[in-house]
Amino acid sequence: MPRAYRVAHPAHARAMSNGLPYRIRAPLAKLVHRKKEHDATPTSGGGGLGDGEKLETNETGPDYVGLALRSRVYDMVHETPLQFASGLSAKLNATVHLKREDLLPSFSFKLRGAYNQLAYVNEQSQPSEVITYSIGSQGHSVAVAASALGMRATVVMPERAPAKRRAAIERAGAQVVVAGSTLSDAQAHAESYANSHADVAFLRPHDDPFVIAGQATCGLEVIKQVGGALEGQGKLNAIFVVAGGSSLLAGIASVFKQIMPHTKVIGVEAASADLLHRSLLTGHRLSVPEPAHFVDGASVRQLGAETFRVCNELVDDIVVVSDDEICAAVRDAFEDTRAVLEPAGALGIAGLKKYVEAMPSCAGKSKGNFVAISSDASNIEFDILRFIAERAAIGEQREKLFALRMPDRTGMFFDMYRAVQPRLVTEFVYRHAPHQTDALVYMSVEAQEHDMGIGNTFSQDVCSSLEPLGVYALDITGDELGKTHAKHLAGGRAGALTGERIIRFEFPENAGALMNFLESLRNGTDWYLTMLHYRNHGGQVGKVLAGVRIPPGEEVAFTMMCEGLGYTFTDESENKIYTDFMR
Repeated sequence: MPRAYRVAHPAHARAMSNGLPYRIRAPLAKLVHRKKEHDATPTSGGGGLGDGEKLETNETGPDYVGLALRSRVYDMVHETPLQFASGLSAKLNATVHLKREDLLPSFSFKLRGAYNQLAYVNEQSQPSEVITYSIGSQGHSVAVAASALGMRATVVMPERAPAKRRAAIERAGAQVVVAGSTLSDAQAHAESYANSHADVAFLRPHDDPFVIAGQATCGLEVIKQVGGALEGQGKLNAIFVVAGGSSLLAGIASVFKQIMPHTKVIGVEAASADLLHRSLLTGHRLSVPEPAHFVDGASVRQLGAETFRVCNELVDDIVVVSDDEICAAVRDAFEDTRAVLEPAGALGIAGLKKYVEAMPSCAGKSKGNFVAISSDASNIEFDILRFIAERAAIGEQREKLFALRMPDRTGMFFDMYRAVQPRLVTEFVYRHAPHQTDALVYMSVEAQEHDMGIGNTFSQDVCSSLEPLGVYALDITGDELGKTHAKHLAGGRAGALTGERIIRFEFPENAGALMNFLESLRNGTDWYLTMLHYRNHGGQVGKVLAGVRIPPGEEVAFTMMCEGLGYTFTDESENKIYTDFMR
């Protein structure tokens, strides 16, 4: 395989000077290199980083620019447009363009890497079949690419993969095999099948030089297009790229740092799937039991060694965004392009917004020129749009959710409504309880223009305006328990129950997932439900809030039962929303 030469880019290594909160540090390889220079120690020998990894630099890695220029990607795809985002540009006081990878035949950037990888495999070994594992978009891209090359493809998917995604892959020409309840099970099945069949090639979704080189063609296109798009309005300040498996981020960083080294390459991750961010901070590749559900198109169990090496060496920054900020980015993309992106596909936009909004403003002066990769629309399901629409206003900081305890008297709602004026009340949730002197209310309030921006006191002002009425107000906008469950349970307060534990679960939405939890409660001698609220989010993620009374001495057994389910869970028994508003 061709080897790369090292191109110096000293400006890339400098920390930002504007005090942005998302700078993590200079990448690990650079820090080690500087330390070695300072200590004048030999450069050979490579210290361990964890998981048996060895510290490497681009001097030992593939020449991704060369591989991208010689790739087979354009046998199948055409250049995707770099589209001006007028709404985002006006909102952020910057020039923003979106690279429309969602317009590729598989609706995902992953088609680039999949086709390039398959073309190479077919040329080298001509396997009778290729096999991979996927929760959706990767498998769809492999199916589309294999069909174009006349190759037989099998995609192994876990049981939790939505039926519509399975059907889309089958329509694209691949065989779908369902194996196990988790993505790890699907991966193990695919690897086992390939190992036992000599004429079957196993495809790694991200950690393959030809996948990274295929994704790098996206970066080459941006470099080609951006000059005309900016029309002499200055240089490109930064490009924002989804992380996830990080092959796209690694590919784009590889070409930008050789051709446009002064442009920052910034990876974006969801807070629920910030594996690259945490791995870079730790210094080695971390792993998780199961990828996150909401952004499953950009979530992996562990980064590959090669993608981690390239990102560690070349990526400037990581921005971590919340699910609400991702939902707001999906809406922004729709308003500017009429494209409906999946949550993972909007990560680049969400990161760009968070980064640029944190930059200091200069009156009458643009904050700069930026590109975000609109990376994926393959996994979007219509049902999830309800959740996205609900959370988008919160992600924009245009709406706040408050939990209120107020005197339950005649005229109280009118007084409260008048107190928060001129802001618009968008939601009230209330249930009268005759035996209670106070009422519990959940109220959403929409911000006005003067409430927006860094340093605003929107939440504090609302709470202060209600205080003279004897109302205790708590901003619960950032609390998942409050947003997802508590506001739907405003009517029932049982008082303190001895031994009650409040557990919040998130699990893959498939047959038997909730049943597993309910059945496990029977393991206890006297465990019984005191509360249950279930809500489906888009056909793939189920969220449950459960209250369970645990007799003395059985707390450890109950915790072990929760851990044994294999679902993401949080003990909310000490959450202020529960203690102050739900009992």
